[in-house]
Amino acid sequence: MTQFRPLRTIFLIVVSKLGLTDATPLQIVFTDQPSRIIIGSEVHLTCAVRGGNDPHTTWIPATGLLPLNSHITNGGRTLVITNYDVTDNGQYICVASDGREFAHHIFTLNNMHPETYPWTTLLRSSTTTPVPIRPAPGEVRIVSLSVYPDPYHFGDDVELTCRVYSATSYTSFGLKMLTDPNHISPNVQLVRGIDSVTLRIHHFVRDNVGDYQCFIANSFRQADQNITLHSPNYMV
Repeated sequence: MTQFRPLRTIFLIVVSKLGLTDATPLQIVFTDQPSRIIIGSEVHLTCAVRGGNDPHTTWIPATGLLPLNSHITNGGRTLVITNYDVTDNGQYICVASDGREFAHHIFTLNNMHPETYPWTTLLRSSTTTPVPIRPAPGEVRIVSLSVYPDPYHFGDDVELTCRVYSATSYTSFGLKMLTDPNHISPNVQLVRGIDSVTLRIHHFVRDNVGDYQCFIANSFRQADQNITLHSPNYMV
């Protein structure tokens, strides 16, 4: 006697063979870039991806061509620019795709020539200390850096939120864990707002313990602030 499988069973078999079952959505869960750039230094931009079906990461500059003094490492997650020069200023886009969905993050790099800062030397009395008469505009500061809930425990959903202020458009802004990107736990998600960024940690685990940094910079100034997420066992 011939047995017929229900249509739902046949559909699930087909979907499974196509690799379309309940995959975690493709998303960029961690980004890292220096808060200060020094001419001649080596600059690392890192973009960590989670989810999707074996996604591939590529780097695209706004000019269309990556600098000759750059290379990609860390399995495609990191763009390295050696001997950084002002000609390397601009936007670099990390694009992750698995053929069905994609995610991207835009990095903006900017290091201005020292002569663009309007400093004037003023001599007073016997001192020869340079005194800035007209400091560069563009106030920037970290408004707050907070953890919720407080206290937290292993297994809790924890949010680390940083709020910032910049008098002009910022060139870089983010929240990062101060560790090797390869050691970033996969249970984190970065959510950006206009003047805030939140790191959401799903079911806090020991790998999430460590130091984190909120940073912001505009064309004139930069600011950063660190915070430590301790092990709940040692919290008073």
